[in-house]
Amino acid sequence: MAQFNETARLFTFQRKPVLDLFDENERYVPTWRGTGIAGRHRVAYEFVSSHMRKIGLSDGLAPPVWTFETDPGELELLAVMLLSDHELAQSDYVTLELLVPENLILRTSYTAWCDLYFACLETGEIEDDGKWLDCSPGDEYPSHTAQAILPYMMKRW
Repeated sequence: MAQFNETARLFTFQRKPVLDLFDENERYVPTWRGTGIAGRHRVAYEFVSSHMRKIGLSDGLAPPVWTFETDPGELELLAVMLLSDHELAQSDYVTLELLVPENLILRTSYTAWCDLYFACLETGEIEDDGKWLDCSPGDEYPSHTAQAILPYMMKRW
């Protein structure tokens, strides 16, 4: 088990306005309204928030922050994979590099999460077989990339 002072180097792609949304404690906690996540998309994201509450990472009330543990040389490929041309044309994105305490990270399989997410978009329901929680090396693309979900971001990271 990781010690409290151990950190992981993570990357996230955020819309530029997020940089102005850190509170007086220099913490950014997403909101449902601010992210615009609604409908069946929200059902899937609330599922993750609920899981984070169950394991003690958050209160489960806010959307999670998606980050990735990857080699910096893979960032461009990862961005192209994650962000559509429409998203990039509509919003100004920044790439943030974070050094996050290990005890605040939920690592999951991006591939299995996508399966769960897209099934939810079709049915409006979550069918959790637990596979999304397995982030064994080699099952992600780009290679050696782990999805790392956080309850919030801190400026000092």
